Amino acid sequence: MFRAACLATGNSDVASDATQEAFGRAYARWSRLSKHPWAGGWVTTTALNLCRKELRRRSRAATGPTAEDRRPRDLAQELDVVAALGTLPFRQREAVVLFYWSDLPTAAIAELMSISESAVRAHLTHARAALRKTLEVNHA
Repeated sequence: MFRAACLATGNSDVASDATQEAFGRAYARWSRLSKHPWAGGWVTTTALNLCRKELRRRSRAATGPTAEDRRPRDLAQELDVVAALGTLPFRQREAVVLFYWSDLPTAAIAELMSISESAVRAHLTHARAALRKTLEVNHA
C-alpha cells in the first residue's frame, strides 16, 4: 500500500501518513471488511484517496511538494518511472498504480474508482501512451 501511495504521490511522507490512516480505518471496519475479497483493494483505494485529499490541501495552501519531500531511489530506471508517473493526471496515475502495482482487474478498479470499466481502460490507455512518450524521451 505504501509503495502504491508513494508512486502515486511522489511524496513518501504523504504516502506514509495515508497508508497508516487507511489501515487504521480498515481496522475499525474489519468486522465488515474481512468478509469481502476486495478488502485489500479498499485499503489501497482509501490510501490513494487520502493522498489525493492531502495533495489538494497542499495545492490550495500553495505549498506543493519540495525536492526535499522526494527520497532518492536506488535504481535510475525506477526514478524515471516515478517521475513519469508524476506527469500523469491523478486519475490516470491511480488507475496505473491499482492495475500494475496492486494487480487488480479492471472491474475491481472501476468499482474502487467509481467509474466504468471502459473509463478505466481509457485511463490506462492514455497513461501508457503518455508514459511511453515520456520514457522514450528520457532514454533517447
